[in-house]
Amino acid sequence: MRKHHRNSDRAFPSPQNLLAIMLVPSLLPITPLHAQESEQVITEIVVSFIRKSSLDAIDIKRRNTGVMEAISAEDFGRFPDGNLAESLARVPGIAIDRSNVEGQSIAVRGFGPEFNLVTLNGRQMPTAPGQYGGGRSFNFGDIASPGISSVEVFKAGNLALPSGGIGSTVNMVTTRPLNIDGTLRSFSIAGVEDTTSEDGGLPVEGAMLYATNRGRWGFAVSGVYQERTNQEQGTRESNWIVPEVLALSEGFSRVDPLAVGITDQRSSQDGPTFYQEPSAYLIKDNDRVRKNLQVTLQGRVTDNLTVTLDYTHSGVEFQSEGMLFGSWLGGWTTQEATINQRGVYTDVAVGDRSYDHTATWGSLKSSNNSRGINLAWDVTDTLTVELDAHDSKAALGGNIFDNSIGATSDVMTTVRSTNGGSNGINTFAYDRDSSAQNMYLTNLNLQDDDQLNQITQYQLKAEWRPEFAFLTSVDAGISISKNRFNRIRREGTFAPTAQGRWGATDFDDGLFERTSLVDFMNSFGSPADSNYYFDINPASAFAAIQGLGGNLVDNSDQVGCCTAGGIDSNERVVEDLESAFLQFNLSTEAFGSMPLNVQAGLRYESVETESTSLYPLVNRIDWNIDGLYGVRGDVTDASRFGSNSMVLPSLALSLGVTDNQILRASWGRSIARPNLGDLESQLAIGAQDFFNLTATGGNPDINPLRSTNLDLAYENYYGAGSYVAINYFRKEIEDFVGNQTINDQPFNGLTNPASSESGLQAQACVQEWAAAGRPQTGFPGEGGTGDCVSQQFLWAQGWAIDQHHMFQVASALESGVDVLNGAAFLDGGWNPACPAGHWWVCGDSNIQGSSADPLALFDITQPINLESGRVSGFEGAWQHFFEDTPYGFTVNYTKVNGGNVEPDLTEVGRQFTLAGFGDSGNASVFFENSQHTLRLALNYRAETASGFANYEQPVFVEERKQIDISYQYRYSDRMTVFLDAQNITDEQTRLFVRYPEMLFLAQDHGPVFKFGVRANF
Repeated sequence: MRKHHRNSDRAFPSPQNLLAIMLVPSLLPITPLHAQESEQVITEIVVSFIRKSSLDAIDIKRRNTGVMEAISAEDFGRFPDGNLAESLARVPGIAIDRSNVEGQSIAVRGFGPEFNLVTLNGRQMPTAPGQYGGGRSFNFGDIASPGISSVEVFKAGNLALPSGGIGSTVNMVTTRPLNIDGTLRSFSIAGVEDTTSEDGGLPVEGAMLYATNRGRWGFAVSGVYQERTNQEQGTRESNWIVPEVLALSEGFSRVDPLAVGITDQRSSQDGPTFYQEPSAYLIKDNDRVRKNLQVTLQGRVTDNLTVTLDYTHSGVEFQSEGMLFGSWLGGWTTQEATINQRGVYTDVAVGDRSYDHTATWGSLKSSNNSRGINLAWDVTDTLTVELDAHDSKAALGGNIFDNSIGATSDVMTTVRSTNGGSNGINTFAYDRDSSAQNMYLTNLNLQDDDQLNQITQYQLKAEWRPEFAFLTSVDAGISISKNRFNRIRREGTFAPTAQGRWGATDFDDGLFERTSLVDFMNSFGSPADSNYYFDINPASAFAAIQGLGGNLVDNSDQVGCCTAGGIDSNERVVEDLESAFLQFNLSTEAFGSMPLNVQAGLRYESVETESTSLYPLVNRIDWNIDGLYGVRGDVTDASRFGSNSMVLPSLALSLGVTDNQILRASWGRSIARPNLGDLESQLAIGAQDFFNLTATGGNPDINPLRSTNLDLAYENYYGAGSYVAINYFRKEIEDFVGNQTINDQPFNGLTNPASSESGLQAQACVQEWAAAGRPQTGFPGEGGTGDCVSQQFLWAQGWAIDQHHMFQVASALESGVDVLNGAAFLDGGWNPACPAGHWWVCGDSNIQGSSADPLALFDITQPINLESGRVSGFEGAWQHFFEDTPYGFTVNYTKVNGGNVEPDLTEVGRQFTLAGFGDSGNASVFFENSQHTLRLALNYRAETASGFANYEQPVFVEERKQIDISYQYRYSDRMTVFLDAQNITDEQTRLFVRYPEMLFLAQDHGPVFKFGVRANF
């Protein structure tokens, strides 16, 4: 069985020793035989590896008219980093989001992943959104870098590429065999050591790339296999409730700031308070396998016609086992608490709690497959036509949300939970211990999800190079594409009934292995208050539930245990997109002899959307003791539609002030399409405050987000491979998607039984009783007060609130019992008019709605184009190669400012924030000669907005940094040994909601080492 503690007997050196070892080559003296040989070595350095990659990237950047960046491969099949996201982290304005130390998605100039479009050879790539998203953000963790020759980042837009990126458009360019000389081969293999992993052995990574140019035809094949194991140690994601707001829907306050035992440090008690629901930890073992394959075949059919066929596959298999453990505080039985000056409960003692555990496991498989054909035809010397078509699919299946088995103890305790402040984690401790004999399983939750996104796209482009003065070329094109998205969810939940509840005696004590928490999350400091948990093997626990609960049935669809069951929801979104662009490229001179390049053009975009949901429609509203609820009928398809179109102008200029200095300016409009999840058509029926009906869901008729962009840039290329650049950018954004609620709307002709005559009478009479001070009503004929509220109900259910009494009174009235002038539930014996047969209730367990009831009115909440805002800032970049030396460095920083895109921390409830908003920077220094390349790199992100958690709490990621080292030793022209080390300072991750002391999630990540050999031949 896996244990959480780390193995200290590692074969790899410590980060400090590793740094010393890797710095040795750079500190050794270079002993030239004479000056001429020394100069020859330096000349060789200038054109190799990091320097060559930088020179190629600078050349791409300088030749472009607009503001853009580029990354080029250091060598055939060798990108600067093993992961494309890690390479993009070196680009000014780009910050990356990591998962388990590895880069996955990007934020550009403060715009999160969903606002950046990723293309492959100019083609829009599909994406499966994953766990929480419905967005279109591309996961770079799916693509390995071998086979990619360059990456282009267009910050000011590019009319020839598909639209959809407000922050940027990132185009990945794959290896083209007709662009190489002869035949080239590359092979690499490496072992990967994640210091958090508890699995034995050494996972391996292997990559190969073969490309050949045979004159009129050629092909390239690349393949990658990467395996990695690691362990996550962290806190559970924490919900933070606002008791004052929650009381409006629940009818009571979970915790009273004025109660005895609560110390309130606020200067005023009028504002909201914030209470942490769960206090728990997580230990999770992961195993990830990534496979990539890319095949390209090119042929010159004629001297003027080139055909390219390509296929790209990427796939990731991810398996995990984990354990959540702690307690759900809730707030109900709080005995002691401290409220700080900002209204945050920072230290609580909660009674009647048990030490709860959840065993989780999951298996998830993703795959991306793209098939394409490209025909490039030089019709004449001045006209080139290109036809491109591709069919690409992104699929994700399995446990997008983990399966889980709940466990608890029959020892009820008082738990004290303390939040760790602005830098620490929450800790918890119990006043009584539990043993394996006290533990038992409580429930089983199984999930099975499938997502599929398919894009079929046809593009026709033409470039005309007229022999006119000033006009160098005219570019035009049209595109037709169909984007299909499908999300299917299945879920099965199984638990014993109240009459057949499982207990500790029902389960073998061997299922629960008490395990020490020594060194847990040691980068934060080990939690002092809790020193053990119970490790539960999911397979054994699953078998135990099957053995005891074979007759269990999922209440939602009556499917027997133990599968996820049938389809619970089936969401489909189809977008038909049409676009066209026209761009003029001009070249002239200004101010005498300064070269001036101008690009001006328009792009037209049109989309029609059809969204279809397969789900059980609500065909009636009923009323029970918990309030109004929707009764679902037959499962059926329901479709809704939307459409929009727009014109996007663009203007870019570059002015060569001198041979080395360039001024750039661009203005234009760009769009980002709404999240696919926001376009879904289903509306879920619910109720707040017992009687306020709600409907929430998607909206297929949402417009794209629109941005008006201004970029100004100065670039000085003062030496070979050296430059300084500073950019100012400003984006005015309209139609950010927010959630809007429209009150009191009819929906599908549904009616409301609580608005019927008897329902209104019941509500009115209970309100009169409440206004009288809620007296004991007594029995009829025994001094009863004449109120409609049942005395039996008051005695039997002391927890009941006014809304519960309203239902009981209405239920009696519906049964023909007149209780408006006194509770006639009992009169010398059971009242035969009370069919329920209970001594404290009269009437059925629910009141069915009918067509005779008044029309139901709903508060309908849907995503809608609601918000506007502004993002501006500066980017600075400096790259310098020290002349006649093997040293160099790069540094960049992006400072962003916003208007109406950051949440108001004093506001409670739904509001808007721009996910990804925050500063970022990168720095690296390197040493490189003919044999050695050593680079030390820092990736920095300031505090960043990340979206919203439950209860509309804004989430922030704390300032963080990661330091990486890479070293290459070129044993010969064909053989290189390399060592990469990521996160050598063991940087942790910490997220909070609203204020730093409101911890949302903390994770402890260790260093990752990779050692291998690479051959070119």
